[in-house]
Amino acid sequence: MNYEVEVHFQPVYELISSIHTFICKKGSKKIDLGTPWAAEVSRGLSPGLLDALEQTDLDNDWKLLNLLIYLCPDKESVDSMLDWLAGLSVGEMYETLAGHVSIFPVQMEQYRSRMVFLLSEWNSQYFSRCNPDIMVRLQQHAEERRQVLAGSPVAEFVNKTTNGFYFMPDEGLRKLVLIPQFHFQPINIIYNFGPLTICHYAARIPVPEEEIPPSMHRTLRSLGEKSRLKILKSLGGERKSFTEIARQAGLSKGIVHDHISSLRSAGLLNAYIEGENVTSYSLRLEGIQQMNEQLFAYLK
Repeated sequence: MNYEVEVHFQPVYELISSIHTFICKKGSKKIDLGTPWAAEVSRGLSPGLLDALEQTDLDNDWKLLNLLIYLCPDKESVDSMLDWLAGLSVGEMYETLAGHVSIFPVQMEQYRSRMVFLLSEWNSQYFSRCNPDIMVRLQQHAEERRQVLAGSPVAEFVNKTTNGFYFMPDEGLRKLVLIPQFHFQPINIIYNFGPLTICHYAARIPVPEEEIPPSMHRTLRSLGEKSRLKILKSLGGERKSFTEIARQAGLSKGIVHDHISSLRSAGLLNAYIEGENVTSYSLRLEGIQQMNEQLFAYLK
């Protein structure tokens, strides 16, 4: 793999991941926090913020916000990032983004004001009240991963860190930034900007007060479906596209998509990424090994 890998973490990254988690209603049943989380959070938010969140889509504008946060020169605190973003002129925003993208928000000034409101109000009404131990553990996780990175082959490091991703350099990838996140676990979030890819990956930090490790339980549940076992067996040591897997399984694409999503979240599949798209999958036996180790430790 001929690209550079970096592991970053600042609380502002978890701020935006937590908003993403709240907005992505279709993912609420798949996350470790579960469907009650969004309902509980909603009760503590103002009507104005709820309306702004309802009108926010996880589209190109949202993708550009993630890029802006990455490019912010001062991310030591959420407030410092917000001050920087609020203080940018329209021209400075164009200059900041121009080195990475060619499509910009239609009304840049309105876009900046909308995003500053969203980030600052979410921070005030929800994120600043989060369990501080989550930020500590994410920071510790990032530091541990950086130490491991120093002596590891890049592809193996990325695969283990992201629980099954291989980022292919075919699209001109030059830098991969890995950012651990808690709220959207076990799902990873990928943003590609040509030579730069940012991946907010599930750090697999247990949800507070969860007695059974969610990752172990997820793998056990995923293996409890015969069709999923057949999909894993059909892969063997090969890489296959989604279409090939669906054809061999003899199931509808919708059902196969759900099966693959479950297997992927459980760390039982390697996913090969080009840009932001998964082009193929292969069997990941490390996921079975991890589950066995967790199950043994839990029962013991």
